[in-house]
Amino acid sequence: MHACAVCLVALLATGFLAQPVRGESVEGRRAPGEALCGFVRSAATQARLEPEASDRLPTEEILGETNSDQRFPFHPEKLSFAEGSGTRADRELFESSLSNWLFFEDLAPEQRAMIRGVLARCGTTESQPPLPASLFRQLHVSQRATFVGVTHAMLNTDLVSEDGTPLGDAFQLVEESLDIQGENIALAGDQQFQLTVRLKPDGSQKLERAAQFQKGENHIFHKDYPVSFRQFRKIGLRGQEAGLHICITRDGLLAQIHIDYRFGLLHLGPANSDVRAQGNHQRHAERWPVFGFVMRLERVRRTVLHGHD
Repeated sequence: MHACAVCLVALLATGFLAQPVRGESVEGRRAPGEALCGFVRSAATQARLEPEASDRLPTEEILGETNSDQRFPFHPEKLSFAEGSGTRADRELFESSLSNWLFFEDLAPEQRAMIRGVLARCGTTESQPPLPASLFRQLHVSQRATFVGVTHAMLNTDLVSEDGTPLGDAFQLVEESLDIQGENIALAGDQQFQLTVRLKPDGSQKLERAAQFQKGENHIFHKDYPVSFRQFRKIGLRGQEAGLHICITRDGLLAQIHIDYRFGLLHLGPANSDVRAQGNHQRHAERWPVFGFVMRLERVRRTVLHGHD
């Protein structure tokens, strides 16, 4: 009887989450990236309408943009990357930063380049240094958290073939970002907390060869992206509970990427991929414990991310 009840709950949850937005068919949805470009153009206009915007930006944020060759232009000697060896306080600061990442200049160079790429793709030619930082700040907190969490995981997930051949990291699979989907209660759970991207020409082939990803099919969720690649993970095993899930179109051109943090029925809800949800930021930090700290001009210790040297 209990087993039947559990099955019924799972069936109802699956049916609810699989429903598309009311009144919207798959064919009627906007092209990937259209909504984000609308936001980008609006954000750029807002920045131009505020002549004092540059004055309100932290000084180091502007300098960090104009000195892009210097990863962290302020007090680099105080930057200490912690790869699983930091103190508990360090880990907790990193976890809290994941939930509400505030500063563009604290992102890794690859992450900042992806944001600039969004501006270029959307036809925003504004070259003022504060614009990418302004765009990032204007994103909803859930979009910032999703972008930071997913791209941080990708930067720190190295792909290796069965015979041990290095294939680069997961971030290198991506040609450009098309959309950043955060929290939206009007959408089904599988349309929240994920990135939509255009893959590089060899992206899907590399995933096919990657030993740490299991290939499958999406039959209920992510139906427009039916080819599934899940990073291996294991319930109850610390450091292995979170994992990337990359869903690809049949032609291998586009992908939706999110992180699975939960198992069982909890895996079916939107909170499964929300790094801000209870326990998720801890699971993230345990799986990808790569972060550092730097003292900025205002003397506040902040978490920073880095890419590959």
